[in-house]
Amino acid sequence: MKLFFWRDNKKIDAFASYVADDFYSNVHPDVAREYLNGMSKDQKKTQRKVEQKINEVIGALNQFSREQSLGVYGKARLQRAFNNRLNELGYESDITQRIAEMILLSKVK
Repeated sequence: MKLFFWRDNKKIDAFASYVADDFYSNVHPDVAREYLNGMSKDQKKTQRKVEQKINEVIGALNQFSREQSLGVYGKARLQRAFNNRLNELGYESDITQRIAEMILLSKVK
């Protein structure tokens, strides 16, 4: 167990920002809103792209958590930093919250 877990905060914040920036470069806030509110059937390609990117984010965050041996506080900081960066990039708070729920629910499986 890491006694001084706060020493990794800069690394955690930097990685969360990187993942959020990558998500933003592929899925803009308006596309995320459309996806979460239900896309029409003629937008299947965009829907698959968003789903794929969300799965990539989930995988990256999980892998980082395992590699860095993050505890509860580290994982919470990673999620919070990711959410905060999405809000800074222009995602609405309800969209950010729903993306966060998808990430957290994927870890329950």
